[in-house]
Amino acid sequence: MNTRFGRATWSLLVPDGWHARHDKECATLVADDEIGALQLSAAFKDSDVLAADLREFAAEHLDAGATAKPTQAGEFVGFELAFNRKDRYWRQWYLRNHRQMLFVTYTCGLEFRGVEDAAVQDILATLAASGEHVA
Repeated sequence: MNTRFGRATWSLLVPDGWHARHDKECATLVADDEIGALQLSAAFKDSDVLAADLREFAAEHLDAGATAKPTQAGEFVGFELAFNRKDRYWRQWYLRNHRQMLFVTYTCGLEFRGVEDAAVQDILATLAASGEHVA
């Protein structure tokens, strides 16, 4: 049975076979086989977060040539980057909903690239901008 997990300002469904925990800086989701880790952190502005704000936050990667792919994750919109760094495969989402920005990362060893992509997409599709009834 899926469990709603998150914070007061965002939540998502954690599917069977995955577990979630609140860390000091972020929230972390890991599948039982521990192939990779999905992490989420939130930031807020006094006004609505704009696409330009997301691009500024991702400037290091965009300036280095990363290609931003527009995306929607549940009630959030923004863009996604994917790249390899050393022996790791990385996906990063820069998402916004009104005054809230979510920075989401997924990482795993290069040998596992793509293995959990569908599961991660399914999890992010459940993102809500409200954290009512979260674990």
